[in-house]
Amino acid sequence: MNPPAEQHHLAARLCAGIVDHPWRVLGTAVVVLLLTAAQLYDLRTGTPALEVDPSIRTLLPGDGPALARYETIRERFSSDDLLLVAWLGDALYTPQGLDRFKRLARAIEHMPGVEHVESLATALRTQVFEDYTAVDPYLVHVPETVERARALRDDAIKNPLYRGYLVSADGQGALIAVRFARGLSSRARIALVGRITAASARHAGDIVQFVSGPLHARLEISRLLLKDLYRVMPLAVGVTLLIAGLAFRHLRGVVLPLMANGLALAVTLALFVSTGQALNYVTVILPPTVYVVGFAYAVHVVSDFDRHLRRAVSRRDAALAALADVRLPLVLTALTTAAGFTSLVASRIESIAVFGSFAAIGTLAACVCALTVVPAGLVLLPVRARARARATAAWERRRERIADALGEFAAVRGQVSLLAGVALAALAILGALRIEVSTDYLDNFAPDSRLRQDFERLNHVFAGAVPLQIVIEGAEADVFQTPEALRAVAELATWLRAQPEVGGVYSLVDYVAELERALSPEQVDADPVPESADLVRHMILLGASEDIRRFADPAYRSTLIQVRADTVASAELNALSDRIAERLTVLPNGLQGYVTGSSYLIARTLDDVTRGQILSLSAATLPIFVVLLMMFRTLRLAFVALIPNVLPIAAFFGILGWVGVPLNLSTSLVACAVLGIAVDDSIHFFARLRAAPHVPDDETAAVRAALAAVLRPVTLTTIGLSAGFATLLSGQLRSQVEFGWLAAVTLMLAWILDLTLTPALAHRAGFDDAGADPRLSPDRDEA
Repeated sequence: MNPPAEQHHLAARLCAGIVDHPWRVLGTAVVVLLLTAAQLYDLRTGTPALEVDPSIRTLLPGDGPALARYETIRERFSSDDLLLVAWLGDALYTPQGLDRFKRLARAIEHMPGVEHVESLATALRTQVFEDYTAVDPYLVHVPETVERARALRDDAIKNPLYRGYLVSADGQGALIAVRFARGLSSRARIALVGRITAASARHAGDIVQFVSGPLHARLEISRLLLKDLYRVMPLAVGVTLLIAGLAFRHLRGVVLPLMANGLALAVTLALFVSTGQALNYVTVILPPTVYVVGFAYAVHVVSDFDRHLRRAVSRRDAALAALADVRLPLVLTALTTAAGFTSLVASRIESIAVFGSFAAIGTLAACVCALTVVPAGLVLLPVRARARARATAAWERRRERIADALGEFAAVRGQVSLLAGVALAALAILGALRIEVSTDYLDNFAPDSRLRQDFERLNHVFAGAVPLQIVIEGAEADVFQTPEALRAVAELATWLRAQPEVGGVYSLVDYVAELERALSPEQVDADPVPESADLVRHMILLGASEDIRRFADPAYRSTLIQVRADTVASAELNALSDRIAERLTVLPNGLQGYVTGSSYLIARTLDDVTRGQILSLSAATLPIFVVLLMMFRTLRLAFVALIPNVLPIAAFFGILGWVGVPLNLSTSLVACAVLGIAVDDSIHFFARLRAAPHVPDDETAAVRAALAAVLRPVTLTTIGLSAGFATLLSGQLRSQVEFGWLAAVTLMLAWILDLTLTPALAHRAGFDDAGADPRLSPDRDEA
């Protein structure tokens, strides 16, 4: 027996084992489900094991020089990933207002999980008296009168280290910057933000207050992602089951897809949790993706079972015949879909790689469940005789009429479909040229949302909410105690302040200038740089505190410039970073610099990876082409068959350009996901085409037969998949809404192309003359 025949015989034996021992299959499924439930829920507390991880690590590459630099700077200086608590209004700079502000800062300091708090209650002020120099926080003693409170505010505004940062330049606001402890879990971090928010509102009284900043926005996104998941997932399940119920009009068409998909999803999430993974900005779409993909596989099995059952065969024979029809197309589509997801594993971003790997696992699990749990249930669930008699001639005649019409159109007017495909490709290319690559996490929120308004108010009142860090390094120790190096820093700071996106710049030069103002006020002039290195060292020795470590390492070999920007969009941040990087190339000899920081890394990585997704798409088309080549055994036919699979993805990019949706981290995942899913319909069509009987005098007979066999299941699966993804439209985040409608529209377009362009290509390329392959479908008469 040759290898293909041996494989066919083995597959037939496995199928027979499934339908002959259905209780064993379902019993095994129940055991697996119980084991996964133990992984997904903490049985002691009853809480789900799935967590949300809002940290920037999920959006950063796992390695590389940029990340290594960022980690080094975090250790050498500090993290710039801060929660910002803002207080605004005239009532703030009063004895009562400052007392409440100080008590809030102290309360936050003592909250478990808080690593450091910076505010006027902790910011140090150097004061020189006749007999001594005092270095104390601004609020070491709360002013006793309004006049003294105003004087303290004015003195803080004069300090270049805090103007626009801890105190607004207009004197209307003050900030508390909170840095969290490393290793804090996502749930603990979100809960801590809730406690800080509540404490701020309680202490502020009638003073305007809010919590904001990039970290707060990401935490809120993570909270809403989890909230959306618990609402969208049941909605997706309900919608797909409703569609199945309306289409099949019997219990097995609803219950069995739910059982199979639920088991596949449970297994996937159990593996996800057991490997220490958490849901984040990317992986939160994993559950609905796995479920809707599995729905398509289960529908194909149930639909073919019903088709054979209408021939008055037994449930066992109908299930066996259905497995014989769909097993190879399902396996091929699962492998190609999994390959599409697996192409994401090569991503430098851990969250994308994790999504790709577990989406591939979920796809394969859904295929296994569809080929085991569904046929076992079909054998066991009874079929009412009245239902069997009702589901006969009317649907068959309707299906044949539609298939004949589509086949006739492909044969007579197929050129219209081909020209429409060419026009669609041209429009897609023109639209793709208009695509903007940018990720703006504030766009997830409505313009009138409280979070977005607070963020914009923070940008307006203070120097900017988005931090960037610039590191300048020298070749020798103490280089940044020399006037030459400090003047280079001062010139760079002046250039930075002239950039339209920059609201504030804070550097070692500002620190030295503040020391000079306190220690030698008579020497203060327009030049903030002291005349000699000895004078710099003298001032640092007399007046510097540990606070200087914000700007210089202990050896004074490197210095940190802190920049506050008012833009969030990655494209704008990257443009600013590129200009800064170019400016750093003209530093004096011996000095070199680079840009880093959490916001910089996220913006740079998001745009790089988004563009890299196009390369992943190219890699994902390779396994699809290999499958088509195995089916047709000629390069020409495989290339032609690839067209209706690639064209919807091209159209997706065209839609982005014409509609004005930016290519960002979320939308870039749509193409890889849809490419693997959309190939399902075409592979089923081509598999039936290869297996269909060929009539010499009617060259369109095979095309019509293939259309008649796949019309119902591909239509149901497309409606189910599109409706499942469309449930994301109910989400509160714009990224999820965009993912949902783009996936739904692209899948519907792929369905239209598979019923029009694909048959036209099949007719003109001679697919129906390629010869039948009985291994693809033993039931050729029914096809």
